Amino acid sequence: MRWALGAAGLLLASAALQGMASFERWVTARNGWDRADISIEDHRFDYAFPADPWENVGTAAQLFGLGSILLALGVLAMAKTVSSAGSPAVRWNEGGLEGMLVVVVAGSFAVTGLHALLSGIVGAPTLLQHLPLQLLFGAVGFAGLIILAGRWLRASWPTALACLLLLGSSLPGYLVATFTFAPAVAGYQSHDTTPWTETIVAAWPALAAVAMCGAAGWAARRGSWGRGAT
Repeated sequence: MRWALGAAGLLLASAALQGMASFERWVTARNGWDRADISIEDHRFDYAFPADPWENVGTAAQLFGLGSILLALGVLAMAKTVSSAGSPAVRWNEGGLEGMLVVVVAGSFAVTGLHALLSGIVGAPTLLQHLPLQLLFGAVGFAGLIILAGRWLRASWPTALACLLLLGSSLPGYLVATFTFAPAVAGYQSHDTTPWTETIVAAWPALAAVAMCGAAGWAARRGSWGRGAT
C-alpha cells in the first residue's frame, strides 16, 4: 500500500509541475505577448520536445523536465506496488523480462524529461532533439505501458489502469491531444500548437495518481482478506 501511495504522490507532483509549465506558456506568456513577428502558438515554443529552432518560455522546459523525471520515478513505484500485491502466482518477476521492461518505460520518460530540463538550463536543445530518437523513446514508452498494463491486470487492476492513463503522457498521447482534445477545448485548431495541449497532457498523470490511490485501497483490502483467511 505504501508503494501505491508513493506512486500516487509522485504522479500528482509530476502533473503539478507539468501544469505549472503549461501555465507559463498559455497564461503568463500568452497574456503578456507583444511580439508581432511570431505567435506563442508557434512550434518554436514547444517545450515538451525541444528541437531547433527553439526558445524556452520562462522556465517551462525545466518544469516539464522535472515533472517527466518524477513520472519516471512514479512508474518505478507502480512496479513496486505490483511486486508486493496479490499471491506469488500473479506477481510479476521483478528481476526478469518485466523488470527490464519497467526500467525501459521509466527510462523513456526520464530521458524525455532530462532532454527538456537540460535544454531549458542551457537555453538550447540537447543532442536528444533528433526526431528518430524522439520517435524511439515515444514508441518504447507507449508500447511498454500497454504490455505492462496487460501483465499487471491480475495482480493490481488499478495499477494496470494507471498504466493505460499514462499513455496520454507519451509522444503518441501528446499528438492525440494536439489534434483532438486541445482543439475541442480551445474551440479551434491552431496552425502550430493549439492552446492547452500541454495542459491536457499534464492531466493524465493526475488521473493516474487517482488510480494509484485506488491501488492502495485495493492492496489494503486484499491484505485484510488475507489476514481474515488465516
